[in-house]
Amino acid sequence: MTKDGDAVALNWAKKNWHRVVVHGVCIATLFILAYYYLFAQLATPIRFVMLRTGTIGLILLVASFACTPAARILHWQGAIQIRRALGLYGFLFTAIHLFAYAWGDNEFDVELILRDLDERRAMLIGTIGFALLIPLALTSTRGWQRRLGRRWKILHRLVYLALPLAVLHYLLLDRDFIQLPLVFGAVVAILFLLRITRRLNLSMRDRTPKILAFLLQFLLVQH
Repeated sequence: MTKDGDAVALNWAKKNWHRVVVHGVCIATLFILAYYYLFAQLATPIRFVMLRTGTIGLILLVASFACTPAARILHWQGAIQIRRALGLYGFLFTAIHLFAYAWGDNEFDVELILRDLDERRAMLIGTIGFALLIPLALTSTRGWQRRLGRRWKILHRLVYLALPLAVLHYLLLDRDFIQLPLVFGAVVAILFLLRITRRLNLSMRDRTPKILAFLLQFLLVQH
């Protein structure tokens, strides 16, 4: 590579370091999990993968959900630029988690899976949460955003349901060790609160001139 090419690559890396970090960490994590599954001689390697991918997937989904308030609070637009990547990697790890569950716990037996969903609330809630993530992952590209227009934002509000369901799934699974699921729940609740207060503030800001105009008109009529 020429010096000019090196300079261009270095400049791009400096501007997009946050993207490089996200992709690098997530891909490295996949390789580490694959290594442990193949070579670490674990007693139950498929269960190891199932548990780790579930936790990592939830972390990434929460991080993706945190990008919008983080960009606003920190005044850093880089958070918005990595939001989609975090969400897609979160979906990928969650899909591996579900695949490992169907394989390791039920050997892909549909009858056993349906019975498990019927008898264990955690499994049913987790499956519903994952199903809600599927349309979000499929329509995450800019092309779909253009095609759907305003409906794209409405569709992607499904994350407001999917994320709490994922946390509830985790909480119901870890009945003996609930500290970490409760931490996830608290973080998600704070993120929801930040979004709700933001929307309320914007709504009041838009309505204030109309309210003042109505009050002024009312006072003039009275006089």
